[in-house]
Amino acid sequence: MMIQIDSSLNGYQTTLYKLETALKPIGFSIGGGWEYDHGYFDYPLSKEGCYYYIRLPFTATEGELDREGVEVKLGTPFLLGHQYEDGVDKDGEIGNISASFNQFQSPKDSDTEEIPEEYEKLGITIIKRAELAVQVN
Repeated sequence: MMIQIDSSLNGYQTTLYKLETALKPIGFSIGGGWEYDHGYFDYPLSKEGCYYYIRLPFTATEGELDREGVEVKLGTPFLLGHQYEDGVDKDGEIGNISASFNQFQSPKDSDTEEIPEEYEKLGITIIKRAELAVQVN
């Protein structure tokens, strides 16, 4: 399940460097799924059983993300819940090449049925902190 969080961050434009400088100290990190034109800042809320995290998407508006000084535009933040299998992945492939592509287990339930209200409230609080950190008006 995914819950969008209304925020003044949506549409905000600046450099990726400035965003990283503002968001990393409050717990955000750039997620592993970035490409040259877009990516996500992630903030983990829970890592037990079901993973809940805030995702703040961004896209490059001028330049590529691996270049110094790239300009980015933020999208609408959202809250995600994801549940992973316990134990060993029985369908996993062994080998150096496949390991680089198949490093994570398949989800038990790719999208959880419902995100608890406590995480939704916490997500809103964290996004408000992010707004203050980047000083969005």
